[in-house]
This record gives sequence, structure tokens and C-alpha cells, in this order.
Amino acid sequence: MSNEPADADALGPLVKSLVVPLPPEKAFELFTTGMSRWWPLDSHSVGEDHAHAVLVDGTVGGAVTEWIDDGRSEVWGRVTAWEPPGRVALDWFPGHPEKEATHLEVTFVPADGGTRVELTHSRWSARSDGELARAEYDPGWDYVLGRYAGRAAAP
Repeated sequence: MSNEPADADALGPLVKSLVVPLPPEKAFELFTTGMSRWWPLDSHSVGEDHAHAVLVDGTVGGAVTEWIDDGRSEVWGRVTAWEPPGRVALDWFPGHPEKEATHLEVTFVPADGGTRVELTHSRWSARSDGELARAEYDPGWDYVLGRYAGRAAAP
């Protein structure tokens, strides 16, 4: 038996799924380049009340960047796959060093009534606090994706 700590990835990925009333092209656009329209920056960002935008550079290697009122910016992640309208993947590290990046993959599949959006968040072993981070992201993604779904349903 090894004395090494258990790999945090043994916890498994977080998987969240929802259907939004948009075609895949629009669901993808809202999730990525439209992120500032729905992301709860006041509570789920580095700058919190002082954050005013989050922008996704839609190229492989591009950054996901939060913009803060005082002119600062904070890179949340890097695009690892950009396949509109079906899939986007990101190395994800808001508020943490890039070497501690977890991994997000979001797929957009046609479904009755719109598009099924599935988010898979994995690679918890990259974080020094992987078990805690996973536990915090679980309800956090529910809230964030609820905001996304609400915006997707808005006229």
C-alpha cells in the first residue's frame, strides 16, 4: 500500500447538464463570447463587485479574461478546443496559478426544445486544494448555469 495521498481525480469529474431554448449555434455563442451577459461577476469572479466583463478569445490558446473597474484584468483560463457550435474546452484557473488549471469541457447538442448543454469539470489533482475546490464548484456550477439558462430563456 502506498503512502502517497489519493489522487483528487479519484473523486471524478463534475458533470452538469441542462436544456436551453436556443439552437446550438446561439447556445454556444451565449456561453462563450456572450459570457458577460449572464456570468454572475459580482459573486463568481476575482474582482467581485468591481468586475465588469469577462471575455473569451475564441481561438485555441486564447484567454478567458475578467476585466475589473480599475483597469486590471485577470485570466481565468485558456481555450484548449474551439469547435462551434458543438464543443468548447478550457484549462480553468480563475484566481489561481495557471499550473493549477482544472479542465472544463462544454458540449452543445440539439435536443427537443433547444440544446442540451453538458459541462464536465475535471482534473482536480492539478489543484493543491482539489477536494475542496470540487466541493465548492459543485453548487457553484448549479448557480452559474442557472444564470446561463435564465439568460438563454430571456426574450
